Amino acid sequence: MKENIRVGLSIVVWVALFVGFGALGIYGYMRAGDERSDAIESPELVEVPRIERVVADSVGLDTRVLRRVDALVERYVERGAIPGAVVAVVRGDKLAYIEAFGEHCRGEVMTEGVRFDLASLTKPVVVATSVMQLVERGELRLSERVSRHIPDFEGWRDEEDKSHDITILDLMTHTSQLPPYVSLERLRKEYPDSMELSRELLIDYIAHCDREPVNGGASRYSCLNYIVLGAIVEQVTGLCLDEYAARNIFEPLTMHDTRYSPDVAYAALCAPTTEELCGVVHDPLAREVMGGVSGNAGLFSTAEDLAIFAAMLLGDGTWQGAEILSPLAVDALFTIPAGNEASERTLGWRSATDIFAAAGDLLVGSETIVHTGATGTSLVIDREHDIAVIILTNRTAGRATASDIFDLRSKICNVVAAAYRR
Repeated sequence: MKENIRVGLSIVVWVALFVGFGALGIYGYMRAGDERSDAIESPELVEVPRIERVVADSVGLDTRVLRRVDALVERYVERGAIPGAVVAVVRGDKLAYIEAFGEHCRGEVMTEGVRFDLASLTKPVVVATSVMQLVERGELRLSERVSRHIPDFEGWRDEEDKSHDITILDLMTHTSQLPPYVSLERLRKEYPDSMELSRELLIDYIAHCDREPVNGGASRYSCLNYIVLGAIVEQVTGLCLDEYAARNIFEPLTMHDTRYSPDVAYAALCAPTTEELCGVVHDPLAREVMGGVSGNAGLFSTAEDLAIFAAMLLGDGTWQGAEILSPLAVDALFTIPAGNEASERTLGWRSATDIFAAAGDLLVGSETIVHTGATGTSLVIDREHDIAVIILTNRTAGRATASDIFDLRSKICNVVAAAYRR
């Protein structure tokens, strides 16, 4: 009897094991099938190259001196001038310093990965780079008249009533004689019969608006220049500006945190520029007329992504094997075009040939270019010393005046310059 019970139990155990392993096998096969299906539906994730982080001393920057940036930025945060900031310093192709300060949104601590509305940094990062790529490819010339692409685009007349065509170069260097901006209210008054403002309407306005000549060949900074340039890039390439930039700049450089028109998930990681605007472009024309994608503003990014972009320019247009621009095109970005010396503008940038370009008192020279953004952002690239300084703040959400943010930028650059060792 006992023997029969033992045999029966053994059979039950073996059947249970068989069923169990069979079920596991079926599950494993189905799981493997799911994984194969996933592999077919989405490409395998590959570790992308990012900029290498190093100790500053190892690349000729004094770490002890660089740490002075910490106390400097913290003072501005403590008095409420800016809610927070991320500052990064590049030496060659390496990230020598990156630090986050203050808050980015509703009491949340600022981190290195917070996304910022770059405002006018969109102009050099997207548009100037894109235009130079098209020049290299034989699809544009800097001397071309804008009217070649926008047929009814008007020129301007000088004091002697002599007519001048506006060229791509004029737009790039802010010597087009176009006014600095146009308000939404002005556009509505100019087009009272239009149900809504549109990109086409804005381009039409810029094509015909009153020109405001500047004497002596000096520049007048104008968002309208880069709105037109962005439209020309779209016309020549047949791609929307955001799509062109993604394919030809951001993806090759693995700047995967840089984009126009943030979605909900991305916007949640953005620093707000006002109580109402977080992950939505601050500039009214870019936001209300251009649908978030414009040549003058609309780009969002991180300090690390901008560090990669700066390293590319310091590397003669190439980074990690990706050639974005040729060495001669990069040379052009650092050079004031012949005849435009009074403008102080290179192609898309300002030449930091004096102390009034937010590059401080020491990173000054013909090999330094700089651009700023109204939301409190700036990028300085000093090719002579192989240094770039990225400063990202959301100063419009704080109490910083234009003078405050200018002083902060300059002081940070002075500290970075002081850390330089030959």
